[in-house]
Amino acid sequence: MRGRRAVVFDLISALLAAVAVAVAPGWFWAGFLSDRADRAERLAFSVALSMGMVSALALALSFLFGNGVTLAVAITSILVVFLSGLAAHLFFGRTKASEEPLAGHAAEPPPERAEGRGLRNLARRLALPAVMAVVAVRGYLGPVLHDWPYIRGIDQYIQSVMVNLALSGGEIKDFMVYPAGFHAFLASVSRLSGLEPLELFPVLGPAFLLLPPLALYALGRRIWGVPVGVAAAFFSGVVLASSHQYLIEARYLHLTAAQFFMALAVAALLGLLAAPSFRSGALFAAVGSSIVLFHPVSSFYLALLLALLAAFFLPYLLIRERRTAIALFSSLAALGLLAVAFAWDTYDLGRFALNLLGGSSGPTSAAVTGAVGTQQPYGLSHLPGTISHPVLWLGLLGAALLFAEKERPRLPYTLAKAALLVWALLMFVGSRTAASGFPERFERDLGVPLALLAAFAAVSVLGFAARSERRASLRLLAAAAVVAVVGWQAFSNLHEAAAPAPEDPTATDRIAMTPEFEAAGAWLEENNGGGNIIAEPYLASLPSRAILAMGRYSSVQTFTDGRIDMNRDLPPSGQKPPRDALSVIRNPDSERAREIVEGYDIRYIVLYKRNPGWEWRGVRYPDLYQKTFENNSVVIFDPSEARGGDSAESAMSPAAPALDQASPSYG
Repeated sequence: MRGRRAVVFDLISALLAAVAVAVAPGWFWAGFLSDRADRAERLAFSVALSMGMVSALALALSFLFGNGVTLAVAITSILVVFLSGLAAHLFFGRTKASEEPLAGHAAEPPPERAEGRGLRNLARRLALPAVMAVVAVRGYLGPVLHDWPYIRGIDQYIQSVMVNLALSGGEIKDFMVYPAGFHAFLASVSRLSGLEPLELFPVLGPAFLLLPPLALYALGRRIWGVPVGVAAAFFSGVVLASSHQYLIEARYLHLTAAQFFMALAVAALLGLLAAPSFRSGALFAAVGSSIVLFHPVSSFYLALLLALLAAFFLPYLLIRERRTAIALFSSLAALGLLAVAFAWDTYDLGRFALNLLGGSSGPTSAAVTGAVGTQQPYGLSHLPGTISHPVLWLGLLGAALLFAEKERPRLPYTLAKAALLVWALLMFVGSRTAASGFPERFERDLGVPLALLAAFAAVSVLGFAARSERRASLRLLAAAAVVAVVGWQAFSNLHEAAAPAPEDPTATDRIAMTPEFEAAGAWLEENNGGGNIIAEPYLASLPSRAILAMGRYSSVQTFTDGRIDMNRDLPPSGQKPPRDALSVIRNPDSERAREIVEGYDIRYIVLYKRNPGWEWRGVRYPDLYQKTFENNSVVIFDPSEARGGDSAESAMSPAAPALDQASPSYG
């Protein structure tokens, strides 16, 4: 078990490496492409551009040299992005900075008297850092108090397998139909920090919670000004429930793509519509296409949203603002070309198109058909708990206030309001139908536009209470109610974040790792001589993919019968390998088991000794299955004889000592 001092050292190493990969490289590109002078906005776009450009270049170099994301590849990618941005900044300069929000005026209370302005300016400067500090506390509180050296969420093991593949030059799409951008990013951080993927997540994972509020600040400030931007960051990072749920489930990738990149893509789109230019178009294309490099579901969001907005905006702009229409169309075309380039190898788009024309199916089409219609949406009563009551009801109030505005706004603000409402409506409709494929995620990510609308509503209510002189008691009561409800939800969320992980094995936010499982994984890694392994679908509440990640394997993946029959989120190889793996576990003495062990080059079989649904003692054949590791929970067998006797050298390694010396030995 790693001590606290080692964890602190890991945290510092991981954060410094993350800054080197995800912040610094895109700083000058963000200044060159964006017309905003606000440093926090520039930081948000710098992170997005850094993660997207460094990951894309690292993948290209990895593919070119075939060695994976090595230290040289990581450093080269960082330097190329940083130096090219610096060159563009020096030779062409930055665009004229724009401070005015799209609404034409900031949605904020009226200015105070002269003696209060200094205090107000100081508060404005400190407000966002204070919000981000609270968000960081919300992310790290539970892990610091309860989790380390482990951390909650089982999805970290899936991502770790794919990061290991990116490090070694393996094909991620053979494990899952997933783009490799996030894994190339984490592989670069891993190389610079010296930490393995499973060592990164406990210290770096909570920091991903900082990204959505940073993006919502940039979007809110761009539309309504700093007060709404700060409020949006607060609602997103402290009040919204779904972002923290992603964190404790270790769904860092979806959190980053759907709630950070997506919000910044909308912000870049609104910047393009307000001031069409080559630079604003390039920023929109770069940020939007990065989503395709990172996550398939978020790419689906983006495609649907842009298709709807293009259908609404382009015909109108061709009549009213032809220059803006041309810029929008050109940027969408550039984004589409980059998206196709990023997605071509991951989804094997050439074969996918041929399969569609020929009526056959491939891995991509199987993944699509396995998702559509297989997840039923929750009832409407589930929605407030998913995104929190204040975000839901204030978000709806914010949408109503947008409709109720009497002043005739400028065209960019009109388009911005339409984009927000279409975005929110799209996410709501997707959460109500199984045809979207991912109604649960649509429901969670509906909280992003609603958090922005809730911030607008909260600032508007507080501003109105400060301005108007009529019915003062009623206005003050409304303002106090908003502050009380939002404050109570924020306090409740922080209190929940400080609570220990649940012990219920069905809870998605549980800590599934134990020292016994960690010891088995360490033994597998130490004795990894190639080939593949088979592990039970679940070892207690630990999925088999965790065993693969710890042992630095990527196959054979195993699932329960029900999961296989559902045919959802299976590897590209389909149902056959998981069923074959179950066959070996259930009937190890059969001739079919020997064929599978030999055909898949199985080096080890990992079984959970306490699982009542599986009888590990069924492996009774020392001439075929040699026991090589055992502790109180896990037993590992080497089926070298069943494989034909050509055992790897690792099969001769002595078994690791059991953690529980009093545990019985089973033959």
